[in-house]
Amino acid sequence: MSLNEPQKQALGWIEDGLAGSDPGLAAMLTIFSRLAAGEEMPAREEIRVRRGRPAAHRPRRARRHPRLGVQQAMVLLWVVISAGLLAVALVLSTSGHQGCIQSMGTACPSPR
Repeated sequence: MSLNEPQKQALGWIEDGLAGSDPGLAAMLTIFSRLAAGEEMPAREEIRVRRGRPAAHRPRRARRHPRLGVQQAMVLLWVVISAGLLAVALVLSTSGHQGCIQSMGTACPSPR
């Protein structure tokens, strides 16, 4: 299959843009092009056209449980750990001196 001049020019622009944005992908494309140089182009496929509204205009379904990003998950983890530590500190601070004697035995000083 041969390309006309405007098609070759368009492919050149795409290749230049790809090489500037992702050199690794451009290198893989070059290798693929060399390997496939002697291959024949496959026959064109017929694509069925769907009737109705285009996909861009269809209403999207909202996820019931959207996934969190890494930063959001870390903030949520920090909040949960902080709340847990505050709850433990509150329980320990409200138990008073008697709670310390009962729970820790000889670790707390005896009252005089």
